[in-house]
Amino acid sequence: MSEGASRFRTYLLITVVYLFWGSNFVISKFALNEMPSALAAGMRALLAGALLYAVYRVMQGEGRPPLRRDEIPRLALLGVFGISVNQVCFLAGLSITSASHAAIVIGMTPFMVLFLAWLRGQEVFTWKRVAGLCVAVVGVLILQKPSPSAQSASLIGDLLILGAGASFSYYTVYGKELAAEHGAMAVLSVSFLAGGVLLLPVTLYFAKGFDFGAVSTRAWLSFGYMTVVSSVLCSIGWAIALKRVTASRISAFSYLQPLVATLMAIPMLGEPITATLVGGGGLIMAGVYLSERA
Repeated sequence: MSEGASRFRTYLLITVVYLFWGSNFVISKFALNEMPSALAAGMRALLAGALLYAVYRVMQGEGRPPLRRDEIPRLALLGVFGISVNQVCFLAGLSITSASHAAIVIGMTPFMVLFLAWLRGQEVFTWKRVAGLCVAVVGVLILQKPSPSAQSASLIGDLLILGAGASFSYYTVYGKELAAEHGAMAVLSVSFLAGGVLLLPVTLYFAKGFDFGAVSTRAWLSFGYMTVVSSVLCSIGWAIALKRVTASRISAFSYLQPLVATLMAIPMLGEPITATLVGGGGLIMAGVYLSERA
């Protein structure tokens, strides 16, 4: 396969992954309407971890030697910050803010990836990129302006989503380094399992007394989508792409998430397009774009 064809397939894979992740902002809402976000986060991380570990074993470690015991804590720490924190912040934030707001705020992830990569000596950081961040922050502040037609958006929810983006940025940058040593599937499976185990006490607490039988079929399908499609299949696709291109270049595709989420939220959730959404979202995208191009 030629280098150009290989690059095209890689970028196509990244595009598909972010399109599915964008739709996850809307589809997850149906599950979160019927079950606590902490319960959903814990079950999602544990089930995704088990499925990813099964894939890892089938692939026989991608031809790499088995993980040593002394390497597990390093991968587990990645799971604690990159999976546990991400899952809790994302689902808790999404449960109290609008899907379109959440997708736009998560659009700041490329800058956070860039910043961490700069700290690790992987990227160059300039004042132009700082200016881009300032523009994006102004956009986030504009999003918080009350609008009479706005629905279910909140500052706390947006900040939680921002925290989810920060944890995923950590996972992206450090995960690439660890994947180079141990393989992408090792990083994914162990980190997801570690994140799920950490959340297990919270999961059991919320599961106790929860009426699972009252959850509708639509909500279970929603949970299945955000676990199997978003967490497992998309993570595998993301990991494959991460081996071929830089972390900041991959994260730049997160621009697709606000577009997909907003377009889906209008008919499926009845979320309106407001002036603050367009203005604030536009500034965030412009700020991140400036940072990426500087």
